[in-house]
Amino acid sequence: MTRRTVRELAGRLVGLGMVAEEKAAEVLAGIGKRNDLDEELKEHDIFGWLPEFGIAISVHGEDVDYVEDYYRYLLEGEVAECTGGAVVVSDLVLVRDEDDYEFLHFLRNGESVWWSVEHQSDDYADQGAVATQIIDLNPGGDDPRVFYQLLRETVEACQDDVHVLASPAQARALRDEFGLDFYGPDVEWPRRGAAPTAEPGTVEWYMQEDRRLMTESAKEFLDRWLSDMDGALDAWRSGFLPEDFPFDFSLDSLDALGRLVLDRFPARAAVREAAEAPFVVGAVRYLGETLIRNGPNHWGYQDLVGDVDDWMPKIRPNTPDAFQLIVTPLHELCAAAGDRDPGILGRSAEELHGSVDRYAKALRALGSMRSEVDV
Repeated sequence: MTRRTVRELAGRLVGLGMVAEEKAAEVLAGIGKRNDLDEELKEHDIFGWLPEFGIAISVHGEDVDYVEDYYRYLLEGEVAECTGGAVVVSDLVLVRDEDDYEFLHFLRNGESVWWSVEHQSDDYADQGAVATQIIDLNPGGDDPRVFYQLLRETVEACQDDVHVLASPAQARALRDEFGLDFYGPDVEWPRRGAAPTAEPGTVEWYMQEDRRLMTESAKEFLDRWLSDMDGALDAWRSGFLPEDFPFDFSLDSLDALGRLVLDRFPARAAVREAAEAPFVVGAVRYLGETLIRNGPNHWGYQDLVGDVDDWMPKIRPNTPDAFQLIVTPLHELCAAAGDRDPGILGRSAEELHGSVDRYAKALRALGSMRSEVDV
């Protein structure tokens, strides 16, 4: 392992292409006025110096005075500097809706972005919200860099979270040579593509937006899954459903589907074990299509490494991610069998409607705030 001094760190950041030589020299000159550049660094020292080099942002864990101003400083200022202008955040607003749910709304390179946040007071930033949604600030396109959150050896209250902007290769080098570690798998996350071209708010728009964060294999699966939906459902109907089944994609028909599931499967595990059997696959399709036809929802899929539960078709409401309560039809079928309650399938529609309703309330709150500013 490389000797961990700030001088060696600076040299390696230059060698990895993360920092320009001029920038490294400038930072070292400033640090050298108050620190020994050749002193062995402890973990917290490295965490503290990385933002100084402009390759990381630090999310404060202590009092920030007024949180909206702090988010504006962090996202509108620090992110643009860290990404070299590849990501520009503007017009940030902390939105509180009529039910006191909180969201950040901002423009990322001109595109609307919503983040879900929660605050016990206006004096502290929601570090967890930044950590889980910072993927929205990755440069994307052909730029391989993403924000990696540094993993600390010790956990202390009020410590700052540090997110390093690096390519997967650069992140591995920092881990191997300086002992740094990061949350999450050591893989390259899907990168954003071009902005959706469909009409905003339509099913097509949301599905195009989803594809910006999907792997190529996930896109191929979803395309196959959707390619003959009607034909697959007709075959399932003729092969498995009784003649009196109300095959009309109504919410009432989900109770009938639930009863069929209970008749076939005595427990949750039995459904899961039969996940690839024709009856269950058809039930997943029917439940999903019914949820879509009874609300502004759409099919989604992902196959990220290490998250096996994502390897199933899902129903996503037509809302930004910050409002989404995603329904996995197979999980709903398992729950119905496990709880011996066919009504679970219909209640999943209510959950999706709740997401859409929260988004509508947030839009109203944002519109009201803008009106007050205009006045």
